[in-house]
Amino acid sequence: MKRFIATSLSVMLLFAASNPANAQTRHGKEVSVNQTLSNNTSSHSARKLTPFHLVSLGYQGYFKNQGIPSYGAFVSEYHQMMFHAKDLVKAGIQANLLPAEILTNQEYIHAVDSQLIAFYSG
Repeated sequence: MKRFIATSLSVMLLFAASNPANAQTRHGKEVSVNQTLSNNTSSHSARKLTPFHLVSLGYQGYFKNQGIPSYGAFVSEYHQMMFHAKDLVKAGIQANLLPAEILTNQEYIHAVDSQLIAFYSG
């Protein structure tokens, strides 16, 4: 049941992220909300994912281009220690979802590791 809830929340997050809302200005021009947010926020706060979301995106195959497997292979390869939390963080950096300096943040890496353990045992 926990896995179902986590997966459902992740799917909703991805759906919301992949379908940007459009706002119409006074002059009739459509402006993408995602574009507006990226212009108004710093790159660090706009790109930082929670450890939970990073693991969820990894499981769903978002980091396949960075060498992280998806779905059953994600769980299996993590269990076989073929990738670690730091590898997932590096994949997030390569996908421009995390700032590069997060790689030196041991607290974040430990949190990703905890999420991987919870994901695997859940």
